[in-house]
Amino acid sequence: MRRLVLAVTALLVGLVSSVPAVAAKEAGPRRAAGPEVVVIGTGGTITGVAEDRAGFEDYDGSALPIADIVSGLRPELDEVARVTTREGPEQTAMTDYYDLARQVDQALRTADAVVVTAGTKSLEELAYFLDLTVRSPKPVVVTGSMRPSNVFGADGPANLYDAVVLAASGRTRCFGTVVAFGNDILAAREATKTTTLRPGAFQAGQAGVLGTVDGDRIRLLRAPARVQRCGEDGWRTPFDLGRIRREELPRTEIVASYPDAGGEAITAFADAGVKGVVVAGDPSPGEAGALRGVLGKGVTVVAAARTGGGAVYDAHAPGVLPAEDLLPQKARILLLLTLATTRDPAAVAERFARYGVPQFTP
Repeated sequence: MRRLVLAVTALLVGLVSSVPAVAAKEAGPRRAAGPEVVVIGTGGTITGVAEDRAGFEDYDGSALPIADIVSGLRPELDEVARVTTREGPEQTAMTDYYDLARQVDQALRTADAVVVTAGTKSLEELAYFLDLTVRSPKPVVVTGSMRPSNVFGADGPANLYDAVVLAASGRTRCFGTVVAFGNDILAAREATKTTTLRPGAFQAGQAGVLGTVDGDRIRLLRAPARVQRCGEDGWRTPFDLGRIRREELPRTEIVASYPDAGGEAITAFADAGVKGVVVAGDPSPGEAGALRGVLGKGVTVVAAARTGGGAVYDAHAPGVLPAEDLLPQKARILLLLTLATTRDPAAVAERFARYGVPQFTP
């Protein structure tokens, strides 16, 4: 009898203990629904690791795969989209930009949107390169962080979450590439880094932000001018990397102007095979003389402001193209891609004006 009671008790205990396990198995991990968003990691602070939680400036950048950062945001991301991850090239050269743009377009053949995580040092140039070259009108969002992944107040997780929310929403279709940083949405053309230390480092100057991401609330206040051509062949730029050889990207350089600046660097660039030079600021007499010399050798010269505001509408020099309000670092990207597609002076001027300063038309 005692044995029978013990056997029955054991059976009941087994049945009771198995209920939570069965329930958990039936519930399982919540499957993500909604659009497919591919997150491509290219290194940077967002995947960095510091030795301690106060290591805001001393850390090992690009220490983690982007998959680890995304895993830390589940299950919240699963409520937004079907998120997968891929590793992309670290952004140290223009050929890396080229490879990443091709990778983004490849991902967008099947995915609904792409988020790119990158280091902030040259994030604005990367975003603008993607903006000019990606052929798909599907959303492309670039983000990063100012603090490594394991310090107090790490901003990477929030920035990445916002970027996925924005990308998954489809609200920026035909916007080209945008930057999501510190709850702000910025056009790739205008986004620029304004501090080396603080979160929320990216601003859009006089143009202002496109909108904001506050949790699951997306507010769009304006749009890039190219949305007017959405659905048309003219939405795409002529900078098709499928027709540009990777190893033939022309060299372009930036020269800063200041009192008594010499022109030797400009002459040396031309002698080294540089095809385009962006001058940031009013050229000094020494630089002006060197510029006249390289213009005669077929080097394209662009005049840009170094102030971060205002515009250069007239270069006041024959053969020099004005960048208007395009920042020098952005003007260099546009000049590189323009010279990769044409060397005809009239065509260069037309493309620089049209794609460097897109405007809404009635």
